[in-house]
Amino acid sequence: MLAQLSDPHVGVGRGDRDSANALTAAVEQVRRLKPGPRAVIVTGDLVTDPSAATYERVRELLAPLSPPVFVIAGNHDDRDALREYFALAGRDTGSVGAPFQYSVEVGDLRVVVCDSTIPGHEEGSFDRERRAWLATELAVAPEAPTIVAIHHPPVPTSFPAFDEIGLPEADRAGLAELLTINPQVRRVICGHVHRAFFQVLAGCGVAVCPSTWLQSPLEIGMTEIHLDPEPPAFMVHATTDGGVISHVQPISAARARAL
Repeated sequence: MLAQLSDPHVGVGRGDRDSANALTAAVEQVRRLKPGPRAVIVTGDLVTDPSAATYERVRELLAPLSPPVFVIAGNHDDRDALREYFALAGRDTGSVGAPFQYSVEVGDLRVVVCDSTIPGHEEGSFDRERRAWLATELAVAPEAPTIVAIHHPPVPTSFPAFDEIGLPEADRAGLAELLTINPQVRRVICGHVHRAFFQVLAGCGVAVCPSTWLQSPLEIGMTEIHLDPEPPAFMVHATTDGGVISHVQPISAARARAL
């Protein structure tokens, strides 16, 4: 079982107390899961403004989790800071400045983490080089039930404002081609949009995780991004009969207010 948190956007200082409290509430709710997850993944935008202090703060807030915690880069993150503060014991083979990508085993699941970020840009990329890396990783274990984790959703969101800072259509099509020939990929999991929704790409389910803090309102056709204090949540992914089932778990509003 894999728990997925996303887009906590933690800062430092008095003005960023709300995001830290929200992540604390999410962590406590994950700790109460029965059975507990084998691992936790945070699908990007751990911070709003990357710095040593903000990543130290995130690491401190995630520390109460007993299972391993894995992170992926979001458009607000710094790849090399993630390498420094969330070491992977040699799993990440990229050089300084390169995409932050790796694979891990979580029980009977294999999780392949892709980096869709372009440093200094809000929009993402899943270009030929990154697709080639993913193809190589998927070929390592073609029979293992696999989750591909990526920050930017590889599908249209129904929110034009987010589609403009998402993945280009050609890059989404390239991923679709890989999924078609790699049926062991049971789910693609993402963040970025601050709202839970589900889509299908090349027959594979795509699950987009809400934020642990602020959410995008359900405004189909949204042309300008704005976030509201709607109830936060996270996701849990588990294998079942060879497939993957994905649950959305609300975070207790009462507990969040108390923290």
